Amino acid sequence: MDTILHVGSDAAEARTLASVLTGEYRVVSCGPETAAALAALRRESPAAVILDPGGPGGFELLEALARGRGFPPVIAMSDFPGPRSVVRAIRGGAADCLPRPCPPAELLAALSAALEPGLKSLPPFVGNSEALRNSCALIERFARHEYPVLVLGESGTGKELAARALHDRSPRRGGPFIAKNCAAIPEELIESELFGSDRGAFTGAVERPGAFELAAGGTLFLDEIGEAGASVQAKLLRALESGEFWRLGGRSPRTADIRLVTATSRDLRADSASGGFRPDLLYRIEILRVELPPLRERREDIALLAETFALSASGGQKRFSPAALDLLGAQSWPGNIRQLKNVVFRAVVLAEDREEIGVEHVCF
Repeated sequence: MDTILHVGSDAAEARTLASVLTGEYRVVSCGPETAAALAALRRESPAAVILDPGGPGGFELLEALARGRGFPPVIAMSDFPGPRSVVRAIRGGAADCLPRPCPPAELLAALSAALEPGLKSLPPFVGNSEALRNSCALIERFARHEYPVLVLGESGTGKELAARALHDRSPRRGGPFIAKNCAAIPEELIESELFGSDRGAFTGAVERPGAFELAAGGTLFLDEIGEAGASVQAKLLRALESGEFWRLGGRSPRTADIRLVTATSRDLRADSASGGFRPDLLYRIEILRVELPPLRERREDIALLAETFALSASGGQKRFSPAALDLLGAQSWPGNIRQLKNVVFRAVVLAEDREEIGVEHVCF
């Protein structure tokens, strides 16, 4: 059983962690002093460390652990961490930054993401807002199941990222992840893209598998499912109900073992009521449902997102000034994270000869 080292002076928090993590991890605690923490690291060889960076010497200890070769991942836990402290914790090397008190499912998900091989060391989304944490907690919970998931959200909120997170954290993560955008495929081709075709099905047709067959043993993600036409909706419903589908021009049914994740920026319930989307298909694809918040509802995440994108685009060389972060945080971002990323990349280019990105480099 892996050991988790809790660094801090709060004995009640240590007992709570031990209770929450019992059966999953062994929890040991030490005082907040750097010497005590380093001694406990050598003695216990923990798989991960939980500490409060806001405590005495907390950020210095976090940075020392992050710099140390062979040290375990560190999860920062703090009372209502604001965007600046979250940015500082992530900059300092924390694998995640969680609020105190932290919901047990969220803490377990953070530890799992930091420790499990093959999974990303950070959560699927960058941010610490309550709205985002609620969505991520659902993703972590739903990933273990086989039921179809419908991901809802405005354009640019990260629906494909959510689908990939559902796959990466599922028992199917060793299988393929196949993504198709229903809005990007011409109506006359979408059926063969999804179900495949047999030779002679149409002029020039060759035998080729579709997305259902390619995703066998893994996850099939259909983005913008609301754009699928009536014929494709009917065939999708049949495939979900019977477990069988037909290639275009096929002479016998086929089966594929898939987990279906769909996404849309449309109101499918309204479309269903007006006849634009089949109600029976909607019932099938939204057994589990995740809603991703728009960026305007998670403003406290904007600074961390901007810093993350800037560090990535500049090879770790550029950061925003406080005034520039305030300017970014005041925008409404109708294009959500996609729009923010474009603005950040443009600012990195404009600040080519500067280490700090200023207000003058931010263009909308």
